[in-house]
Amino acid sequence: MKRGSVWLKCLALLLCAFGTHAFAAGYPEKPIRMIVPWAPGGGSDVTGRIIGAKLAESLAQQVLIDNRAGAAGNIGTATAARAEADGYTILLADTGFSTGISLYAKLSYHPLKDFAPISLVATTPIVCVVHPSVPAKSMKELIALAKSKSGGLTGGSGGTGGSVHLALELFQLQTGTKITHVPYKGSGPAAIDLASGQIDLMFSTAPPMIPLLQANRVRALAVASAERSALFPDLPSMKEAGVPNFVATNWYGILAPTGTPKAVIDRLHAEIVKVTSLREVRQRLSGAGLEPRANETPQVFGKFVSDDVARWARVIKHANIKL
Repeated sequence: MKRGSVWLKCLALLLCAFGTHAFAAGYPEKPIRMIVPWAPGGGSDVTGRIIGAKLAESLAQQVLIDNRAGAAGNIGTATAARAEADGYTILLADTGFSTGISLYAKLSYHPLKDFAPISLVATTPIVCVVHPSVPAKSMKELIALAKSKSGGLTGGSGGTGGSVHLALELFQLQTGTKITHVPYKGSGPAAIDLASGQIDLMFSTAPPMIPLLQANRVRALAVASAERSALFPDLPSMKEAGVPNFVATNWYGILAPTGTPKAVIDRLHAEIVKVTSLREVRQRLSGAGLEPRANETPQVFGKFVSDDVARWARVIKHANIKL
């Protein structure tokens, strides 16, 4: 009986493997739904539509953008986590995907347990920007000023718990400075107040700052990435500017519900890498203030997300941020 049981188990495994490969060989046979957990018009939506349009051409199937906004991205993300793991529902996630598990007391999904990574798509550099009245011309001078100025400096953000706010908290944690956080209802209003001198500084994503920098209404000191940004080639990285190990970027990537067949994950990854290498796609992403950045493998993207979750958990705990 034991020998028969072993043979039956082996046969079942072979049939399962055959079925998976047969499924992947015909994939996709119907439209794919890409859930974007934010409203139309934002960075996630723009990224999803640029990538989705080219994926549809490459896969010869429609890629339908499904905007499921609400609860700071948690509604759409939870919807994706509960979807059938068949490759026909994917999620366009951003940095909020990494921070939610630490910001909220309860979430109906876990970013590392309920999703299978496919690929990073693009990043938006976060730039440290000051009002021209601030005398600091470098990050070292800004740190010295923040430590010496009576009453401290004020730093704006698009809202408590967002990537820009967390970058400000990470900066304080690593430099031993104390900067008064001023949250706004969006990055746009914060950028306007920075340009008018109502606040001293801001860690901002690229799009709101590009026109202000071009008009010399604000001054950029460094880009918060491991290397210099192609969007700001003359700006030093934080490491070059004297703040080592400081990395804060807003990223966009694609994941699927856990249990999605590996062959499907690999197919989607290969197609994403292909479309993000297209000149047209790279130009459109760059025009939106995004840097194309597909990963070598899904495993590399998984490590990226895991490290991001750990990094922001430390910052959120230190700053005692709860939403």
